Amino acid sequence: MFIDKEGKLRKPVAYLADFEMFLPSCPETVKYWKSVCDKYGIIGLFPGEGGPIEPGENYWQRVFNHDYDWMKYCDFCIAQLDDWRGHECDSGTLFELGYFVALGLPSYGFYTGKKPMIERDIEKRLDKGIWYDKNGYMIEDRDYGFDNILALVKIADSFEEACKWARRDFDEQLVKAGYEPYKVEE
Repeated sequence: MFIDKEGKLRKPVAYLADFEMFLPSCPETVKYWKSVCDKYGIIGLFPGEGGPIEPGENYWQRVFNHDYDWMKYCDFCIAQLDDWRGHECDSGTLFELGYFVALGLPSYGFYTGKKPMIERDIEKRLDKGIWYDKNGYMIEDRDYGFDNILALVKIADSFEEACKWARRDFDEQLVKAGYEPYKVEE
């Protein structure tokens, strides 16, 4: 439970931002994510649940509208930040995560790779104490796996850990308001 903008006590709703819908394992992964959300008293909304969007005129605008409608309904975001099509997160997932950050809503991510940016690029060179990738772009060497702007997001090692962190944060609100924390069934 958590206290929403209207002061009502209810389960928080998480937007599950990811690239999972492009993978054959999607149904099993989403089933697992939803069970973990349920365990922590969270309602997980996966954008692929809204049914397929048929190709045709304005397809990408309709995809955007569909996902945006789902995001508007959610209280916070949990984003999959693992590498997708290269050594960076999925740009669509980052766009969705940015929406929640821009609105000042709780934002969580999970990254199972655990490598700082400096260790993720295979071809790099050092010049006057600064690392550059093969294209000449500076690599941020801050023991962090992403661009510094993602420091605004709480990044966990796993989906379940992100749910635990969200639950802990929501429970802090409950306790401050005089309620008991949510009882997680182990």
